[in-house]
Amino acid sequence: MSIQIKNARLVLEDQTVTGGVTAEDGLFTDVAIDNSFGEDMEGDFIVPGLIDIHTDNLERHFFPRPNVDWDPVSAAMIHDGNCDSVGVTTVFDSLSVGSWSGKESRRLENLTRLVTGLDEADEQDLLSANHFLHWRCETTNPFLPELFEPLSAHRLTKLLSVMDHTPGQRQYPDLERQLNVWRTHAGLSEEEVKTRYTEMVENQANYGPQNRAAIADFAKRLGLALASHDDQLVDHIDDARSIGATVSEFPTTMEAAKAANQSGMIVAMGAPNLMRGGSYSGNVGAGDVAAEGLLDVMASDYVPRSMIEAAFRLTEAPYDWPLSKAIGTVTRNAALCVGLEDRGALEAGLRADFVRVRLVENRPVVRSVWVAGIRVA
Repeated sequence: MSIQIKNARLVLEDQTVTGGVTAEDGLFTDVAIDNSFGEDMEGDFIVPGLIDIHTDNLERHFFPRPNVDWDPVSAAMIHDGNCDSVGVTTVFDSLSVGSWSGKESRRLENLTRLVTGLDEADEQDLLSANHFLHWRCETTNPFLPELFEPLSAHRLTKLLSVMDHTPGQRQYPDLERQLNVWRTHAGLSEEEVKTRYTEMVENQANYGPQNRAAIADFAKRLGLALASHDDQLVDHIDDARSIGATVSEFPTTMEAAKAANQSGMIVAMGAPNLMRGGSYSGNVGAGDVAAEGLLDVMASDYVPRSMIEAAFRLTEAPYDWPLSKAIGTVTRNAALCVGLEDRGALEAGLRADFVRVRLVENRPVVRSVWVAGIRVA
């Protein structure tokens, strides 16, 4: 199948130019400034398909309400359509292994159902976007290696990350604030709070280091990228580097973001953080990280549309980034940090994943989406 478009503002890796592209059999064959053939894009922007390395959106459709599960194949299709509609053409569905959060979707039996549903939907060509699995591994779980072993070799597995949600550090530096969440939202008694916290601290010391090493070994053996989640201290970055992590995902302090950058790690932040003007949990703002020149990649985290909005927000004050650089945080940079060299740019020979975008009152509106040269939205 071939496609040609013209009269578009093409957002390339280093500039934005007016022209068109040609694609055939799923790949770009030509990107030309003087293209005068094909469908008229009316001067709209054409950007590469967005690549989301971390989204929790799938599990939200699996359990749309507490204690209410949905057919996992249907949930995958709904989630996929949500991603298509906002220009996300490559999706890393981030699923938590060994989580202590208590969410129904993160229990092992439901996690297995969810992955089976995604797998079935993908194999039956019910999905338009290209889906991969990002396994988020809670290193304080005593049984993490046993839990992860049967999941690790899944054909869609592409990214692993290590995380530690023990209160008092990383994502939850304010200990009392997190303990109060347990009291008020989880309904735990004072004795239950004390018991739970003590157990987590003990597990962190007894299992954290060996579990981090085990997940790092999985990543090495499977040839996968490894990320470190919620780095807070320089020591966290040093540890991440020592186990082979190449991505610092959502660092919680400027200190950690700077250390990651200086050590050669990719710094990834949540796009909702940028759009909301800061972290909901009080950690470092993505905007501040961008202003310091430390931001490499943005992920949707929990709002798929946030990616296209955040990329264009970076072109405005106080950041004033060139559009090509801003779009790179949700396209080519994201692709390369997880080892996907075949996409993320408007370039001959790469996958013809691209998005038509028009600004309406300075708000980016996705008008059309193509995946491997086929229009899906």
